[in-house]
Order: sequence, then C-alpha cells, then structure tokens
Amino acid sequence: MGGARALPLGEAVQRSRLAAEAVIHRRGKETCLRGKLTNALMGLSASCEVAAQKDGLCVLADQAVVQVGWSLAFMDSTAQQVLDLIESQPGSGAGN
Repeated sequence: MGGARALPLGEAVQRSRLAAEAVIHRRGKETCLRGKLTNALMGLSASCEVAAQKDGLCVLADQAVVQVGWSLAFMDSTAQQVLDLIESQPGSGAGN
C-alpha cells in the first residue's frame, strides 16, 4: 500500500501553505482545490511522522486526511487553520 511521500518538513509546510492559499483565493475549480489541499496535507502528515513532529499543524494534517467528503466549507476552514498555524510558528517570517 502506497502512501504520501515524506518531504523535508519545511517543504511540506510550504506546499500546505500554497494549497491553503489557493483554496482561500479560489485559484482553480473546487475539485482541483480539494485535490491540491488533500495531497498537501497528506504529504505534511507523512513528513510530520518521519520528523516525529506533533505540533498543532501536524495534528491538523493528521485529522484532516482521515475526513471523507470534503465540503467547500470544510476546505475553507481547514485552509484557514493551516495558514493560522503556519503564521504562529516561530521563524515563520510573520510580521518580519
């Protein structure tokens, strides 16, 4: 059984941020946005596992990837949470 490829954690976080921004700004069709966010969070979850990281962003990714039937409202909420958690991380560059 294959799983998402684990990237370096920083790269996985960046991909998740880009996918979340795409959802928030509606940069694509709903089905494409769903796939983009799903794939990014699956990759983030795998990267967190490899890095033995369990911060809020990793927990969110773990919880989101087991959800089925992602509605647009769920995607919006999840995307906003991803962005908020990334912004709150030390060294995120927020406010710099």
